[in-house]
Amino acid sequence: MTTAIQTAILNTFRAGQISRTAKDVLLIIARSIRPASYESLAKAAKCSRRSVAYAIQQAEQLGILRRSHHRIRRGRRWMNGCNGYRFIMKALTETLAFPWSRSQCKPCTTGNEDKKNNGWMPHTPEEYRLINERIAAGMTPKEAGYRGSLA
Repeated sequence: MTTAIQTAILNTFRAGQISRTAKDVLLIIARSIRPASYESLAKAAKCSRRSVAYAIQQAEQLGILRRSHHRIRRGRRWMNGCNGYRFIMKALTETLAFPWSRSQCKPCTTGNEDKKNNGWMPHTPEEYRLINERIAAGMTPKEAGYRGSLA
C-alpha cells in the first residue's frame, strides 16, 4: 500500500503539481507509522516548520491528504494533540498519479511561433538566401522582405 502511495506522490511531483519540499514531507508521512509533529517532519525533511505546514496545506487543497486535528483536555484547558494524516487513494490514483494524460491546457498562440522549435519556417531556403544577400547589400531586414520577428 505504501509503495502505491509513494509512486503516486513521485508522479505528482514529476508532473509539477507539488513542490520538492511537499514531496519530501508527503513521503515521510507515508513512511511513518505514528503521527508526527510539524517539528519532527521539518527535521526529517530538512526544511522549516512553515514549509511543512505549507506542504500539508498544498496536499489538502489537491485532495490527496486529509488531516485530523486531535484535542486533549488537560485539567480545565484544551490543548492540541498529535495530528493524524490519511491519504486519499482515489485522488492519488485517478486524478494526480498521471495528470499529464488528463491535461486541461488549451493551445494558445503567442505571436512568436517562428521562434518555437515546431519545424515551421517563415521563408523557404531560397527566400532566406535572397534576404541575406539584400541585408548584406545594406537593406534593413524588413526592406529585404523578412517576415519573422527579430526580438
